[in-house]
Amino acid sequence: MSKVTLTSNTGTKLEFSDASNEYFTVEFSSPSLTALHRVWMRAEEGERLIYLFEEMAENWTGWEGVKLWNAIEGDLNLSCTSDKLGHITIEVELVGRNSSQLWYVEFNVEIEAGQLERVAREIKLLFKGY
Repeated sequence: MSKVTLTSNTGTKLEFSDASNEYFTVEFSSPSLTALHRVWMRAEEGERLIYLFEEMAENWTGWEGVKLWNAIEGDLNLSCTSDKLGHITIEVELVGRNSSQLWYVEFNVEIEAGQLERVAREIKLLFKGY
């Protein structure tokens, strides 16, 4: 598995790709913005990311509160919520620190609960080498 794409009904996309050597790439795209960043993480963070998506897939009918995942350096943070109508909102904070400029973007990607099983399976394949 080389990439995992989450697509909302508004056309926004969140993509995880190129997971190797303790890094992976995350990309957000919408009609008005594209943000791309290479994220460093240890094996434990990869396992926690797999667990996050598996847990959401197991609870596809909804859950109370917020499910969180954070990269060790704080450059990628995910906050996931659900409603009783089958919508999953993933609030993403992405911080670019590896250049001469510091940048920050925050966005939401809303997906249907029916996508969770596929996404969880693909995330596990992408990050299984960690």
